[in-house]
Amino acid sequence: MLNAMQSSLPRARRLAGGFWEFTHQTLMMVGLFVVAGGAYLYFQPQAMTTLDRGLTQWVMARKMASDELQALAQKPADALLPLVQAEPAPGNGLPVLTPQQRTVSSWLARRYSIAPNAMAQLVSAAWTVGRQQKLDPLLILAVMAVESSFNPYAASGVGATGLMQVMANVHRDKFAPFGGPQASIDPLANMRVGALVLKDAIQRGGSVRAGLRYYVGATNDASEGGYANKVLAEQAQLERVAGAAPKPVATPKTASAGHVVAPHVAPAAAKSTVAAEPEQKHASLT
Repeated sequence: MLNAMQSSLPRARRLAGGFWEFTHQTLMMVGLFVVAGGAYLYFQPQAMTTLDRGLTQWVMARKMASDELQALAQKPADALLPLVQAEPAPGNGLPVLTPQQRTVSSWLARRYSIAPNAMAQLVSAAWTVGRQQKLDPLLILAVMAVESSFNPYAASGVGATGLMQVMANVHRDKFAPFGGPQASIDPLANMRVGALVLKDAIQRGGSVRAGLRYYVGATNDASEGGYANKVLAEQAQLERVAGAAPKPVATPKTASAGHVVAPHVAPAAAKSTVAAEPEQKHASLT
């Protein structure tokens, strides 16, 4: 036993020495990187200035966007869903929701396991953004539910990010007011840009169903993978929860047996639109 212990001591010393050498070398490399980074910033002051300016611009853009939404929320406007008078502000900083909005918020929070206060913020913002873009807020919420399950940090393999899974690099111009593509994980910025992209897609498609196909980047119904049906089913469920009358969904008219004609978009126009923007969106996460 004594001999075994004595023979194991050199091995333990070698292991300890190796560990110390590895730790020492690692700390030296970290120190070199820190010194190199500090030296670069010292000799290249414009780099620090650019970094500081970029961060400042992003913070200011975020504050301006938040102030703008608060201002919009206080302006009288025609709601896309019947609203009732809101109750007085509770004084705790949370958004003031109507009973209808509270019902939707509570149901979504339970279904998707989201903190009630966080979901209340998203529902309030969806109503404000919907009013601004003339979109049904329940459609915006339905898209977020299908795309990200209300995870603001969700990301797809093709680069779509955020609540509405927007391709930030494709829509750099739309994210510019919020500080650039890096703002795509900001819930408010992502929702506003996503709603704008969705509105454009619906206008191009001529209907909500066709617009959802454009939004997800599908070139035809077969490549869509049932995305529009998922979003419309989620919207219909939210309408039932909210107690709102379901909206009629335009269905394609049949010109003859086995032939379907889109109500608003000619096939040639549809092809040219897809060809012009082949990477409009992304593959759905679900």
